[in-house]
Amino acid sequence: MNQEFAGYSISRSIAGGGMTKLYVALDAQKNRYVIRVLDPVASRNRRSRKQFFHGGEVITRMHHPQPHPNIVPFVKAGYEGKTPYMVLEYIESRTLRDLILYREPLLTENVMIFIRQLANVIQYVHSRGYLHLDIKPENLLIRPDGRLVLIDFDLALPRKRFFKKLRNVAGTTAYVPPETLVDHVADDRADIYAFGVCCYEMLSFRKPYEGEKIEQVRAAQIDPKTPPVPLRQHSPNVPAALANVVMKCIAKNPADRYPDMVLVLRDLNRLT
Repeated sequence: MNQEFAGYSISRSIAGGGMTKLYVALDAQKNRYVIRVLDPVASRNRRSRKQFFHGGEVITRMHHPQPHPNIVPFVKAGYEGKTPYMVLEYIESRTLRDLILYREPLLTENVMIFIRQLANVIQYVHSRGYLHLDIKPENLLIRPDGRLVLIDFDLALPRKRFFKKLRNVAGTTAYVPPETLVDHVADDRADIYAFGVCCYEMLSFRKPYEGEKIEQVRAAQIDPKTPPVPLRQHSPNVPAALANVVMKCIAKNPADRYPDMVLVLRDLNRLT
């Protein structure tokens, strides 16, 4: 990456994911932005390019007619030469993954605030007609003031009231529900499952299925005889009512899960 890119000055790289690289960059007025760049191999693939730009289009829809405080703001997208790129507003933050890994007081002292913010933003995405399909701690930024920001809408798909057949299964295995892993189908309950896993981690610093290898995790997730470890087994101090909400979100059978984020919010708001 050259120091100058698409009219911006690259100051440093930051952790990327999958097929993209991320850079912090400055414009002519020294304002900071994040530039997402599709890697050279993926840039040659038409489907990868389409998916990359699709994420920016969905973010734009999420902010219309009014900006949403819990979704990363989109600036623009285009090509620099043959390289697809996307510019997003820079957010001073850490990922939820970092807070979980280091058991940061910002998380432990405000966990219910983060859980409710996450539930609300997922419900908002659904209300705007989309499934996010990549809810995970790495895609959740936490600002120093405690505001949660959802990023990376590349996998988002139009929401249906029935199972939607997926062409392929993307996302991170631990946050993908069994029916998606096995049958390549998803509806609201896919995001609800991922929400539940994130909450489980925030409350216990563990995952409901764990293994040394990703294959072991996947095998446990899809095995109907292997239930998730009860949340209170890891964290007995979690109130039973809250644990019940989380465990219902990650129920192995989608029929046993909440069918709508509105109902998750209803039960969260009933907690004292």
